[in-house]
Amino acid sequence: MTARLVRDALWPMGVAGVVLLVMSWFVIRSALRPLEAISADLALRDPNDLTPIPVDRLPRELQVMLGAMNRFMGRLDRQVDAMRNLISDTAHQLRTPVAAIRVQAEAAQAETGNEGADRALGRLLARSRSLSRLLDQLLSRAMVIHRTDSAPRRPVDLREIALEIIERDEHQALAPGAEVRLDISDAPVMVLADAFSLGEAAKNLLANALRHGKAPVTIGADQSGKSAAIWVRDSGPGPGPEIAQRLGDRFNRDRASGEASTGLGLSIVTSVAAAFGGSVEMARDDKGFRAALVLPAAPGEAEE
Repeated sequence: MTARLVRDALWPMGVAGVVLLVMSWFVIRSALRPLEAISADLALRDPNDLTPIPVDRLPRELQVMLGAMNRFMGRLDRQVDAMRNLISDTAHQLRTPVAAIRVQAEAAQAETGNEGADRALGRLLARSRSLSRLLDQLLSRAMVIHRTDSAPRRPVDLREIALEIIERDEHQALAPGAEVRLDISDAPVMVLADAFSLGEAAKNLLANALRHGKAPVTIGADQSGKSAAIWVRDSGPGPGPEIAQRLGDRFNRDRASGEASTGLGLSIVTSVAAAFGGSVEMARDDKGFRAALVLPAAPGEAEE
């Protein structure tokens, strides 16, 4: 009789416990569902989208939390916008006076015959050229960082990037008379990326080779398996091991480069590679020193 009484008492308690567990699971799932929706909304947002999260039809406790988050996002959006405008305005506003200083220094150096004045104007001209390159690369780096976060990934033929750089002939201003060759095949070399960012990276690879390498310099694009690359090769031996370890760091300069380098060129290349899932590869071969931006080939274009 005692066992029967215990059994009769335990069955209702067990059933009630199971029912309570099921009800608790549904209640918790219902309470956490808004958090899952908020997480999904944040995961799908553009990195530059700091608009407030809607708080309608949410529990009061979540409205309090999201209200504080929305106010924080508003302050962050204003700060980011102010910083972006400051960088852009500074680069654009400084370009004109720096260009004017450079022109005036060149004109004065051409007219004067005093040796001391010539040396002073030469230093002024070198500084103004260095400052001009620094501003150009700061603006380029800011644009690359912005576009790699916001610009959509589109199919880009790396051959066209290399060909456009050769056709613009902007490298002649950096190294007048230097021989620059183009090495591309008939087969497309397709990647999914942002064409502007790839162009800036390739231009910096070429500028680095012209400034620190040995002519002739070759720029090309090719594909090997599932990897596509745009590369620059100069005829020199390349940097020493101690310098090669620091290549890609911001403001990385050696004593030999001095004012001729801003130390930002290869850091831009490294940033572009990281943004599009690639890498920067550097190696010596029997033809010289080769620096390449290697990216995953676009789906459907990889060789079997």
